[in-house]
Amino acid sequence: MATKIYTNPHLLPRQLITLLALISAILLIGIFGFVRTESISPTTAFAITIESFSFQHTHALSETGKLLNTFLSVVGIILIWFAIWTAFGLAIEGKFGEYFKEAKMAGAISALRDHYVVCGAGRVGKHVGARLKQRGEEVLFLEKDRDVIDKLIAEGFLVLEAGAIDEHIMSKANIKSAKGVIATLGDDSKNLLLIMTAKELNPTVRIGARISDGKLIKKFKQAGADFIILPEAVGGVKLADALLGNISHEVIWR
Repeated sequence: MATKIYTNPHLLPRQLITLLALISAILLIGIFGFVRTESISPTTAFAITIESFSFQHTHALSETGKLLNTFLSVVGIILIWFAIWTAFGLAIEGKFGEYFKEAKMAGAISALRDHYVVCGAGRVGKHVGARLKQRGEEVLFLEKDRDVIDKLIAEGFLVLEAGAIDEHIMSKANIKSAKGVIATLGDDSKNLLLIMTAKELNPTVRIGARISDGKLIKKFKQAGADFIILPEAVGGVKLADALLGNISHEVIWR
């Protein structure tokens, strides 16, 4: 199942957020205004406010209340047209479908259990995730590059868009319920910090990491990495083995 989940709060289209904010603001103005001018309860004031929007007048109002009622009726007309225009625009842009798709996929990620979180979908991480998926495992990628994200989505992966992978993002990735975390960012220091964060949130999670500097192996083990790989070193060994006749057809092409 594919998804595209945003870490910032604009799953909802901006126009829809604006519309909801305006409706909430006007409701508050109406309720507060009628409570003050008519000396009534907030519940009754809410009912009168809704009546004003729908051009129904069943309550006797003071002169000030009538002015407020007229104001709300005019604002109600504006809001109705704004809502129609917003809905039309979003439908034309296809944003409604996109929003509901994203909301549905957000639920899929929140429901993940016993999955693998692959942090970074670069030259190493992409292959790790593909291998895990091939073996029937649930895989969630944390990635920041939009072009890479789109490709992962097209291939059926779950993706959480993440700029900086911190405790908040890890929590969104359901790290506490994950089977394993794979740190495959291109920066050793970021991978080290990532591992420490993962271990804080889930001390029992299994962690695999890629590193570029072999001198850091000890530090990565101390941080909690269970498996460490140096891609260049492994590639060199495999290539040498192939030249000597020991060919791994999964990683050597000819």
